Amino acid sequence: DGVFGPEAYLDMRRKCLVVTGKPPEPTPKKAKKPKVEKADPMPEKDQYQKILDELRRVNDAIPDEEMTDKISRLEAVSARIFELAKQDPNKKAQLQKFMDYYLPTALKLLNTYASLSRQAVEGTNITEAKHSIERSMDLLVTAFENQLDKLFQSDALDVTTDIAALEGMLNMDGL
Repeated sequence: DGVFGPEAYLDMRRKCLVVTGKPPEPTPKKAKKPKVEKADPMPEKDQYQKILDELRRVNDAIPDEEMTDKISRLEAVSARIFELAKQDPNKKAQLQKFMDYYLPTALKLLNTYASLSRQAVEGTNITEAKHSIERSMDLLVTAFENQLDKLFQSDALDVTTDIAALEGMLNMDGL
């Protein structure tokens, strides 16, 4: 229908654009403005460190020794997770839900606990809320440890595959 001009058409059988005649002259390039790449709001290293700093800060703000131990465990596991994410960018995709939901929710709960601990009065609501958060900490520690373990899932599968292949080769060679 002349959509591409009088000397061009789509060849549907070969699935290509066919241009006949003399090729068009290239238009002189205008000086382009340098592209300003949008920087990450926060580089990964800083983002990870900021989260670890926040865990440390909230841990320092909570006087309860048992809670402090659990928060320290969360902090250690999180640091290990972040270290793996920095070493292997492919693991970052596995961390999306962890980074977007679990970690911020844990920080929110811990900040709430620290805030409740600073209250001069220990009313029923404050006490119940603190106990609920304390009970959820065991679950959070387990979840964080499971997240760390899941990051090694593909590595474990690779090891299993390599061992099976090695055993097969040894059997074939009578060794």
